[in-house]
Amino acid sequence: MRVPNLLLALICITLLSADAFSRSHRRYKLSSSSVSANRSGEPVGLSNTEISRYSRHLVLSDVGMHGQVALKNSSVLVIGAGGLGSPCLLYLAAAGVGKIGIVDGDIVDESNLQRQIIHGTSTLGMSKCESAKKRIRDINPHVAVRIYEEEFTSTTALSILEGGFDEQTQYDVVVDGSDNFPTKYLINDACEIVNIPWVYSAILAFEGQMSVFNYCHGPTYRDMLPTPPPPGDVPSCAEGGVLGVLPGTMGCLQATEVLKLLLRRPRSQITSGRVLVFDALQMKFSELGITRDSKRKKTSTLIAYDGFCSGPPVQETIIGSSGRTMDEAERVTGEEKYSFRSIEPRKCLEMLSKGWAPWVLDVRLRTEHDIVALPFTDEVAPHRSVKIDQVPISGDILVYCKAGVRGKKACNRLIELGIDPLRLHNLDGGIIGWQREVDPTMPTY
Repeated sequence: MRVPNLLLALICITLLSADAFSRSHRRYKLSSSSVSANRSGEPVGLSNTEISRYSRHLVLSDVGMHGQVALKNSSVLVIGAGGLGSPCLLYLAAAGVGKIGIVDGDIVDESNLQRQIIHGTSTLGMSKCESAKKRIRDINPHVAVRIYEEEFTSTTALSILEGGFDEQTQYDVVVDGSDNFPTKYLINDACEIVNIPWVYSAILAFEGQMSVFNYCHGPTYRDMLPTPPPPGDVPSCAEGGVLGVLPGTMGCLQATEVLKLLLRRPRSQITSGRVLVFDALQMKFSELGITRDSKRKKTSTLIAYDGFCSGPPVQETIIGSSGRTMDEAERVTGEEKYSFRSIEPRKCLEMLSKGWAPWVLDVRLRTEHDIVALPFTDEVAPHRSVKIDQVPISGDILVYCKAGVRGKKACNRLIELGIDPLRLHNLDGGIIGWQREVDPTMPTY
C-alpha cells in the first residue's frame, strides 16, 4: 500500500517537531533556574512541568518560550460563562493564560448543557462562576481564576475593569460572552473608557459574528452599530434558537483572537476593522469592513443600557426557583401600550373548569409549540406576524407564549389591528407559569 506524499510529509513534520521539542526540552531543563526565576519586576517564567504541558506551543516559532511566558503573565476577563464563554474559557486556560477573571451572576441549568460545555450534570444548580472555575482548575492548575458572581452592569463594570485581576494585574483583554444588546454596548463603552481591547461575538440560529473592538484606536461596537435595532427586530436565542455547536465555533475563534492579542501579533493579523461572519449551514466565512467614525466623541460615562436598548431589566421570576439564565430569559422590550387582561394559570384553570371556552392562541414559534403546548390550543402564530384574519370575530381570546412577554406584545399588536382589548387575556407567566402552577409534568425548555 502506497502512502500519499502529503501524509508522508505530515508524518515527517510531526516527527521533526517532536525531536525538536525533545532537544529544546533538554536544553530548558538544564537552565530551568533561569527560566522559572521570579525576580522582582520581571515576568514569571515557566516551570519544567509547564514546559512539558505547553510543548506544542514552544516549538511554534511564533509562540516559543517568549510567547508562552507572555501568556502566563497575561490576564483576561471573560464576561459570561455561557455558550460563548465556555469554549473560550476552556481554550484560554488550556493555552496557559495565567490569570482569568469570570463575570456571571447565573447558575447552571439543565437547558444550558446543550451548548455551555464548561458545565456538566455534576454542577447543576452551582453558580456558573464556580462551575467554570472548577473545570478550569481540572484543565490547568497553573491558571489563577478570579470570579465575580454578579451581573456586569453600569454600576459594577468600571470597578471590575479598573480593579483588575488583583492590585498588581490589570486585565489585558476583555471577552464578550453576553447574549443581549445592553451588555454588549456596556462592554464597549466601559472598555473604551479604561482603554482595553475586547473580543466581540454574537450568535443566532446558524450564524455567528466576531470582531475585535477598541484595539489600537480602531473601530468600536458603536462604529458597527451606532444605535440598537428596534425592539423585536432581532429575536433572542431563546426565541430564535441556536445550533448547539455554533457557540463552540465562535467561542474558539474568540479565544484565537485573544491569544493573538496577548502574543502581540501584527495589527494586520488582528480582526479589527472587519467583522468575521460565519454561516454554519453553508459552511462559509465572509467579512464586513468597518471604520472608526472620526466625528464620534469618545465615550466618557456609562448610561442606563436597558433603557438605551428600550428594554427594562430581565424578569426575575421567569425560571422560578431554579434560577434565571440569560439565554432562556425573555426580555420586555417596551411598556404595555394598551390595557388588556392578564390571567394567572390557576385562575385560568378554574375558569376553564367552569365552562369558559376562549379561543386559544400560542404566539411562540412552531418549533417551540412542538416541544410543549397547552392541549386546547387553537392556533399557532408568532407574535410578530399574527394577523387579524387568524382570530375569530367574536368571543374571548386566550394568548400565551413561553413566559408571558411575547403574549403581551401579541395582545398589543391585536389591539392595533382592531381587536377589542376586553376580549384579550394574556396567560401570566406563559407556558412556564402553567407548568409551575398547574401541570408540573410538562417539560421545560
